[in-house]
Amino acid sequence: MNPQHSFAEKGIVVRLIDLSPPIGPSTPHWPGDQPFHRADRWSISSGDSVNVSTTTTTAHIGAHVDAPSHVREGGDTVERTPLDACIGRCLVVDVTDLVSRAGNPHRPAPAQSVRERLRGLAGDGRVERLILRHRSRAAGMWDSDTPGLDPDLVTWFGSQGGALIGIDLDSFDPERSIELPAHAAAVDAGIVMLEGLDLTEAPEGWGELFAPPIPWLGADASPARAVLRVAG
Repeated sequence: MNPQHSFAEKGIVVRLIDLSPPIGPSTPHWPGDQPFHRADRWSISSGDSVNVSTTTTTAHIGAHVDAPSHVREGGDTVERTPLDACIGRCLVVDVTDLVSRAGNPHRPAPAQSVRERLRGLAGDGRVERLILRHRSRAAGMWDSDTPGLDPDLVTWFGSQGGALIGIDLDSFDPERSIELPAHAAAVDAGIVMLEGLDLTEAPEGWGELFAPPIPWLGADASPARAVLRVAG
């Protein structure tokens, strides 16, 4: 398949893979941040004409997009996320074996090794959206040793015209990081940061991504319903 063309254009049978984990009270969240809570405001069972609920949650939960304002004062907020970065052809690359789990936190997949794997899978196709599968977290559990990304990889990807990086990690940087170098590298390179994906069923190779964030005005992040479309 020529990755320059969409599946629809080529008449290929496709399947949809939901990359957004369900969100509920037990969904992992950053330590000390606001967990998800939903409460009924009106309910038909209580005699109201409709069911209406309210939710209280951190913006950084489940599959979500980090805005530049998350790490940089005066940066763009999430409603200004470029939609064309969040929709289109993407490459899924499995880097599970490249993460060193000997230390705490774990060491990220080295930039050079990821670049070599990316080139091997991409062929002649230009990669604008990169999805990295780590499988480092058990379902429903917070990973305090999350490795984050190698900032050099983020910078390099931006220099190649990259528009978005999506990960199945809780954050672009380790939990105890203060400088947040991978976040900063993404902001400097103009790369959209898509975190918290469920890539369990996502195969390596080319696909099509749809993952726009909710346009919450002034927010530093918001949830995304991330869907991957792949051949077969």
